[in-house]
Amino acid sequence: MMTETQTNSIGLSMEAVPAGRAMPDWLVDSLLSGRKLMVIHPTEAARKQAISNLLKQKGGGIIDTTHHLTMARLVGILHLDLRLPAVLENDGPLFEKSHRALAEAAKEYGFPLLQPNPQHRWSRSRSRRLLSLHRELISLANPWDWPDDPGAQECDKVLRGLEKELQATHPARLEKCVWLELKTWDQPPFTLLDVDGIIMLDHACGLSEVEIEILREVSRLCPIHQLVNPGSHRLGFHGEYIEDISSVRSRDDLPDWVPNHSVWAAPGDIDWDSEIGQNRGRTIHHLMVELAAHTHLGLADLLTRTEEDIIIISGDPDALTLRLEPFLEAMGIKLAKPSTTTLDSPSVNRLLSLVELCRGEEAWALSRLSAMKEQIALPMSWPIFDQTHPIHQEWAPRLHIGVLADIARGFHLLGGRGSLRRWLSTLCDAKPRAGVEPNRASKELEECQWWLACLANWMMPILPAHDREAIPERIIGCSSGEVLPMPEFAENSVEWFDSMLKQIDWTILAGRDIFADNCISGLQYLVAAFDQMKNEIDFEADDFYEFLKTLSKNTKIPPLRVSDQNIRILSPEQAQGCETELLILAGIDAETWSLRPASIPWLDEASRMNLGLHRPDQQLRQARHHLRHLLNCADSIIIIDPSLEEGKELSGALDEWFSRLKRYGGVENIDSAPNFLKPDSWHPDSVDRAWKILKISTDEHRLVHRVNAMEVSGGIVRGHRSGILGRDHRQRAGLATIEGRIPASPPLNIKGLFPAAEIDLLADQLSRRADGEDLAKDEIFGFEDANFLIQTADLKLLPSKKKPADGRSAKQWPHLGVKGKSKLSLPVDPRPISPPSTRIEQLDRMTGRSPIALNLPDIWSQGRLQAWLECPRRAWYDRHMYLGRAERIDEDLAAVTRGDIVHLVEEAILRAHGLDQDGTQQAAQPLHLGPISNLEDAWIVVLDTLAAKATWMRRADGISAHRCRDLIGVSPEIWIEWLETNAPIPIGGRLGRMLLADMSLHDVAPIATEWQLKTAENDFILVESFKLRGRIDRVDQLMLGEHFIDQDASEIIPIDFDLGDPIKAKRLVIIRDIKSLDGPGDDGSDQRHLKGIFQELQLALYARAWEIANPGDRVVGVGATQVGNLTQPFVEIDPEFFEICQELAVGIPSDQTHEHYRKPGESLPAKSNAFRAWMRERITTAQRVIANAAAGNIHPEPSKSCSYCPIIESCPSAKRGGW
Repeated sequence: MMTETQTNSIGLSMEAVPAGRAMPDWLVDSLLSGRKLMVIHPTEAARKQAISNLLKQKGGGIIDTTHHLTMARLVGILHLDLRLPAVLENDGPLFEKSHRALAEAAKEYGFPLLQPNPQHRWSRSRSRRLLSLHRELISLANPWDWPDDPGAQECDKVLRGLEKELQATHPARLEKCVWLELKTWDQPPFTLLDVDGIIMLDHACGLSEVEIEILREVSRLCPIHQLVNPGSHRLGFHGEYIEDISSVRSRDDLPDWVPNHSVWAAPGDIDWDSEIGQNRGRTIHHLMVELAAHTHLGLADLLTRTEEDIIIISGDPDALTLRLEPFLEAMGIKLAKPSTTTLDSPSVNRLLSLVELCRGEEAWALSRLSAMKEQIALPMSWPIFDQTHPIHQEWAPRLHIGVLADIARGFHLLGGRGSLRRWLSTLCDAKPRAGVEPNRASKELEECQWWLACLANWMMPILPAHDREAIPERIIGCSSGEVLPMPEFAENSVEWFDSMLKQIDWTILAGRDIFADNCISGLQYLVAAFDQMKNEIDFEADDFYEFLKTLSKNTKIPPLRVSDQNIRILSPEQAQGCETELLILAGIDAETWSLRPASIPWLDEASRMNLGLHRPDQQLRQARHHLRHLLNCADSIIIIDPSLEEGKELSGALDEWFSRLKRYGGVENIDSAPNFLKPDSWHPDSVDRAWKILKISTDEHRLVHRVNAMEVSGGIVRGHRSGILGRDHRQRAGLATIEGRIPASPPLNIKGLFPAAEIDLLADQLSRRADGEDLAKDEIFGFEDANFLIQTADLKLLPSKKKPADGRSAKQWPHLGVKGKSKLSLPVDPRPISPPSTRIEQLDRMTGRSPIALNLPDIWSQGRLQAWLECPRRAWYDRHMYLGRAERIDEDLAAVTRGDIVHLVEEAILRAHGLDQDGTQQAAQPLHLGPISNLEDAWIVVLDTLAAKATWMRRADGISAHRCRDLIGVSPEIWIEWLETNAPIPIGGRLGRMLLADMSLHDVAPIATEWQLKTAENDFILVESFKLRGRIDRVDQLMLGEHFIDQDASEIIPIDFDLGDPIKAKRLVIIRDIKSLDGPGDDGSDQRHLKGIFQELQLALYARAWEIANPGDRVVGVGATQVGNLTQPFVEIDPEFFEICQELAVGIPSDQTHEHYRKPGESLPAKSNAFRAWMRERITTAQRVIANAAAGNIHPEPSKSCSYCPIIESCPSAKRGGW
């Protein structure tokens, strides 16, 4: 301890003051009387409160705010007085300049431990870490006394060089520069000339060595009198001191310049309580919440019940402010939002996503391109796309997401390096796919190509080198063949950034609420920061995104200075020195108010010890000091405790205080409710009470905030929801409505209640539906009762060993099954049904059960019919309203793409066999006798098709390797070798097995492939009463003798006729649908073929359409060729030809329809041709589908497929767990 002589020589003195008050009364009186004293406050909040209180007590006049400082303000004002160079703004541009200076030093071997090879790139993260280490060490008096320094001293040298270059002071070195300069002064700086002395109020321990040295130098020039809280310095109760000197103990010991006053004598045993708190009559109230996430809800409820001056203490005040914002606004209270960075601005974030478009593993990915088009955060006018087509004036650069999705799926285009090259090359050769309107498709393809090329050309200055090389000098339109005009691109990144700002639609942006989302202000501050840098730094394209993101992250948007002064949300550190009427401790659990020491890069425990930085308990010591002040600074204190939640503990200092209460008594004094929390807010007799009394131990009860609760009152279970927001009032009204009580407020729209009732009402109907289980043996479940099934998703329509297809012999046909010993037999497909009315008109309308006029297509496709058959709601929402989720391109090759490859290869084989461009061939001959009868020749056709259509197989990634082996049975290396040298590849893989299976069909001749349903006059075929379009994968002619054929037949074969009455046809035809199988479905069974017969419409509709379009032809077989681990050409055969086909090589014959179908109303024994009856039943089903759609029936069909349904978010009945 220093002697009195030493103390006086350096102008230091110290006095003990009780915790709970920053400025003692004698100091306030002296300031009001005009004494020239400088006061150093512990925090900015305490300084503002002190100035405000002095103004109120003075009743007018002026307070010299330069005499009221914090430590940071003192350093700042000394910096000015010492006439040091101006301090640089600690923002994004400064970080970038510091980073580039460090990078230059690294190139000159400045950091051999961190970057021994100067040719390597010096990253911004390394700069950030090194600056963090420098900031910690520079606060020491002797920072460079560390032999293991990885580069902090060299960093300081770099920053000094930067200071010299910029003629300014780096903020990281401000305190050091002030201290070093102050040591050279013998006279007080200007600000200290007119003060009698400095009163330094109580500070928690933790001032840095340099800060203490600055105070020592100041005390040499101007006396300092410290006011400190007494107690153990080791534990943190004692305030920070400049020198370890004795406190004055009497009035006579006071320095002459200090106002004369009675000196408080500190008691011998210092406790958490002080006489300040005792004199206030302070009360403490311990309230609890069930979850830490409910803290702000309980706090909001308290704030509505009092109008006192309030300070809220939280370990994370910014997060609490944001969570409380909607509650405070509902109360008419506005708090200043925490300071944010421009990176938090939605518009800046969207701008960065545009710059990032060409970078990373998702570079040029479909998801990024579609997000760029669909985003609304940054409205864009896109002048760069205002281009004129050379020959088609109505064509313009446009992005068609569906077109790009088809291309990405078909060519397996994912994001990443080289994606732009693949996009441009694929679009350059893109042609309309089969089945779409060619003129529209050609236009959309070229518009997509043009759009992407314009975007890439415009982004040229910021593109990586490999992307710049991928852009051709001229872009030739894939459809028109014309050279497409491109926008002019900027010369460098700076010009591009200016051009990008011109793409923004500032009119729309300016019309938004700029105070709500910082859209415009974020862009303004980012542009201002960028302007500071653009003339000083040469930007590299590869570094531009990281530079812009770092600049955004380090450029702050200052908060609005609009704030209600009666409520302040502060951290414990910020609240040191503040006083209030009501103090609420919220967010004080161990996670939120963390006492863990900060992690400093490259500083391990041994290094901290050597440097004098090893203070693992400093945060706890500071917390004790802060908490003691907080417990004594208010008239009333409320603690909101989240420790009821499992795993949640109070922060260390507060936990110590509670432990002391339990050990020495006093817990019972904190269990009462605050005065403003009236009994009706917690008494059990109050129905809508927000608080409840909970027994937490044998002799302890606490008030706990009730957010949601269920309780039994008078034998009735009722729900409860507390809260003050509008949504809370609506939820309470909703609970009352559900429980049959009168709501406090009526619904805004009474009809809006019906969608919520859909699931409950339909589930009730389902529980009472007719299922036929109560029928007697041999009794028939009538087809007329189909609507009472309510849903059909769980109907078993596929035959099995236990349920064979044997419904033809039932007394009634069609039917929903015949009751056997215990189960119903296989039904005839009753879909689509029209579920009975709920007898609530509005609910019927919302659930699609009442007539609604829909805008339906004039021409139907089999895919659209099938969608309406399976789930009318999904069909309408997804295929007509386009409300489904956007498709996501997965890493693996999409199942649709794998199927397309199989179809393309099959088509190529058949075209090589001689089928013309219309997909037909008159002179029929089997494959093994045709132009490609040689297997090797046919295999070359397969490989050539793959080379043209599956360019992704050249890539060296896992997906390509797997699918290459799957398709042709070799690795990508062998495939690439074949592409380059034509080295032989043996027949293998999925496609090889399909080729062998095709060649084995000796008794059928292909006559059509990808045949479009059309006539000479129309691009559709009229099937019975509806128009149908589509394409048939493959059509074969059954090669039988002349006695089965009538070459003169020219009439359309009737759809119905009996067995034993054969009708001669010009050709006997088999319709095949190619199905690619993967995964569990590829198990060698015929399930996919059976699904096509019993559940789907395609095969029957296509069979009849062929007969109508080709008079004289008779379809005698249909089936699915399953291409998977095996290729299985299943075919359902007409009963008149089944025995014959069993002896022929036509595929795998089946007769599943023979014992299940007959003509409606036909008497027994049935004589009708079952295959023709099956065709009739499927066509009738399609007619029912169209009639149901025309009636506006868009009811849902919940099933297991709801889990991956594209409209799951839009459908209340989506089956999420089952009915």
